[in-house]
Amino acid sequence: MSTSTLNNWFTMHYSIPLDTVLSILTWNNFAKLRRNILISGRGKSNCATIIPFRPTLHLLYLVGATIGDGCLRHEKGKSYFESYFVSFEMSNARVMKLIQYSFYKTFGLERPIQLIRRKDGRKKLLLKYSNKVLYYYLQKFFGLKPRKSKSVEIKNINTFNKNQKLALLLGLCHTDGSLSKTKLRFYTSSERLKDNLLYLLTALGYLSTLYIYQRKGHSSEYQICVLNPKVLISELKSIEAELSRN
Repeated sequence: MSTSTLNNWFTMHYSIPLDTVLSILTWNNFAKLRRNILISGRGKSNCATIIPFRPTLHLLYLVGATIGDGCLRHEKGKSYFESYFVSFEMSNARVMKLIQYSFYKTFGLERPIQLIRRKDGRKKLLLKYSNKVLYYYLQKFFGLKPRKSKSVEIKNINTFNKNQKLALLLGLCHTDGSLSKTKLRFYTSSERLKDNLLYLLTALGYLSTLYIYQRKGHSSEYQICVLNPKVLISELKSIEAELSRN
């Protein structure tokens, strides 16, 4: 496949749908591209999105955070480009700001964090990206789909280096886990994600215990506790410091 053909596909000069363009590309093909910025949307919705050529710490952190507590969604009734969302909703301002910063560092996207009030009266922070490029990119290269808690999983674990695995774990910990000075736990109702986490921790050299809670009328809930997590906690804090550095 020639470089010129790849670039024409990527810039959609051949009027090929975006999801088809990204399905053609691979990490190796990205290296042949002359540019990695896609323009999507029309008029006021026009948006330039940087497409990472390779996994980075910020990108893997976002993947972990999206698996843990993110939402990919396609809503009907909106314009073609505005109907695809990647969003986060939480009360932790520090974590939300790190997610916001990681989106900027990775994709060049800037969005404000909004304060919303839920129907039950609780106040939450909302970060929402209406971006079709981002939506399909996360699907293509990391297997992320409209979030279903029972089937979510981590793809291609063995292709990441140690720091990338730690960044992914940190994203999961910030959204679907708990971290203190002496304890580190992960929670999920997905059997696949449970297996992924156990494998990932073992690959990093850490032992863990698994607790299964069977709730009446609901699917099983898994809690993974890292044994002697002092070193891992230190490594995760180092990754967080690296991600937060301007």
